[in-house]
This record gives sequence, C-alpha cells and structure tokens, in this order.
Amino acid sequence: MTYSNERLDRIEALLEASAIQHNQEMARLGALAESNLAGLAEVRALAESNLAGLAEVRAIADSNARAVEAWSSRITDVETELNRQIETSIADTVQMVSDTAQMIADLGQQHQETDQRFEIFLQEMRADRQRFDQAMAANAAEHRAFTQNVQVLLAEIARLWQRVAG
Repeated sequence: MTYSNERLDRIEALLEASAIQHNQEMARLGALAESNLAGLAEVRALAESNLAGLAEVRAIADSNARAVEAWSSRITDVETELNRQIETSIADTVQMVSDTAQMIADLGQQHQETDQRFEIFLQEMRADRQRFDQAMAANAAEHRAFTQNVQVLLAEIARLWQRVAG
C-alpha cells in the first residue's frame, strides 16, 4: 500500500500542482481577459472616435463638395460673363476700327475734294490775275494814249492860243 499511497500522494501532489497551475493560468487568463476587455473597450472607443471623426470628415467633405460645386458654378458664371464682355469689347473695337477706317476714307475723300477745289480756285485766281494784268496793261495803254491825246490837245490849244494871241 505504500506504493499506492505514494502513488496517490504523487497524484494528489500532481493534481494539487495542476490545480495551482490551473488556478494561476485561470488568474492569468482572467487578467488577460480583463486586459483584452480593456483593450477591446479602448478599441471600441477608438472605433467610435474614428466613426465620429469619419462622420466629421464626411461632413467636411460634403461641405467642400458643395463649396466646390458652388465655386464651379460661380466660375462658370464669371467665365460666361467675361466671355460676353470680351465679345462685346471685340465687337466694339471692330466697330470703332471700322468707323475710324470710314472716317479716314471720308477725310481722304474730303482732302481730295478740297485739293480739287483749291486747284480750281488757284486756276481761277491765275486766270483772274491774268485778266487783271491784261486789264491793267490795257488801262495803262489807254492812259498813255489818253495822256498823249491830252498832250496833243494841249499842244494844239497852245498853238491855237498863240495864233489867236498873236
């Protein structure tokens, strides 16, 4: 029986050691489970925080998307307005260039007409001057002839006077 008692003592010792080890393992598992639960709680808190952050990021992204859409619409409106203003400016510039070209053509025509009138007036003035010179020459010739006639008459009167007086 000694053998059996010994064996039993060993089995009891083994069972006791196994129970102690089991209790220690269970305590470690309990601590590990508590640690895992705390870690899981932290993970859940982080996940909730991440979900809240993600919701905030989504809200910001949505807000940014709306802002981008609004700016895109505004940019399109500004682009349309700028294009309209540029087209108007180009049309105005083309019209001004056309008007200026027409004014230059009109001024060229007026200048040509003025040159023609001036040439006509110059020719008429030269003709008038020539007629005036001819009239002056004729008048001078008549004046000389008249002076000569008067001198001849005076000489004739003087001769007649001398004859009457003498």
